Amino acid sequence: MVSKKKGDKLLRFAVIGSGYMGRSYVEGITKYDTRTKLVAVHGGSRAPQLAKDYGVDYEPSYEKLLKRDDVDAVLIATPHGEHAEETILAAEHGKHVLVEKAMATTVKDCDAMIAACKKAGVYLEVIKTGRFRGVPLRAQKLVEEGAIGKLRMIRGSWLFTVYVDHPTSWLNDPKHGGALMDMGTHNFDSLRHFAKSEIKSVYSTVKTYGKSRLSDLNAMTQVVMQNGVMCQLWMAFEMPEPSLPDFRSNLTLVGDKGMIDMDGYGKLNLAKGGKWETVWTMPPIDYINRPLDPIRLEAFYMQVQLFIDDVLDHRPPTVTGWDGRQAVEGVIAAKLSSERNKVVDLPLPKGKY
Repeated sequence: MVSKKKGDKLLRFAVIGSGYMGRSYVEGITKYDTRTKLVAVHGGSRAPQLAKDYGVDYEPSYEKLLKRDDVDAVLIATPHGEHAEETILAAEHGKHVLVEKAMATTVKDCDAMIAACKKAGVYLEVIKTGRFRGVPLRAQKLVEEGAIGKLRMIRGSWLFTVYVDHPTSWLNDPKHGGALMDMGTHNFDSLRHFAKSEIKSVYSTVKTYGKSRLSDLNAMTQVVMQNGVMCQLWMAFEMPEPSLPDFRSNLTLVGDKGMIDMDGYGKLNLAKGGKWETVWTMPPIDYINRPLDPIRLEAFYMQVQLFIDDVLDHRPPTVTGWDGRQAVEGVIAAKLSSERNKVVDLPLPKGKY
């Protein structure tokens, strides 16, 4: 991280959204990030209390917030279906934007967000904490250092017994993209991030077995990257109790000289020279009972810090709008593939989805 120095310019934030993630980002900005200041909170029934808890302004009007001269950037942590409108409006008011995944629920909306921020000359970055958690961060370094040689195959699994614990949550509303959009944008971003390649084709079966408003609680997906890397993705939210060991985020990377097996919330294992070794183990994360534990928050405030430094130091964006868009396109392709029962080639026709 970059330490605060006397005279450093600060990036002044407003956080949009006051739920679980909104509070997570407020905690990170106020306690761990540097070269920044939290100015205001907007959005959601819990916003007044959240603002009070951290001693900042509660702004009931989004338009009034965007007109404030003391706000340089907004961090958008609202339901997925609201991201496009909120981002475009922020850009029109000259505010930099850091937006939670899924970037939006359609590729068309992602393109509109990118265009609006480009026109306004403001930064647009998308939150992809799956890149910055301790295990995948170290795994990516191993890949870049050539520890497993040339990457050939990736297999990933994310296996849960339930989607969300509260049936009235906005996450259960199909207009916000559903489970595959919510989790799948992490998964497809991981493929692009590790393979360093765009997606060439997607073949997927998407299904819900029980009673749900969502038709996409489970998906088995085959992906081929443009550089030839072959991938499998298995997402499930209807696993029997207690699901499988290390179920939350497991990735296996196979190269021509070695392998990496990683539990995103546990061990990073490397196979090289005919034997396995544990390279690193992540301290336990309890995101239910200790959501503001700094161990859990590290990936979140780390990416916020990168955004802050990108803007203030005029660096290229760390995780671009294009990155966010491509993850959404992967999810849309998986849904189309399941509906059509055929391979879907990317890119999708521009402006159609």
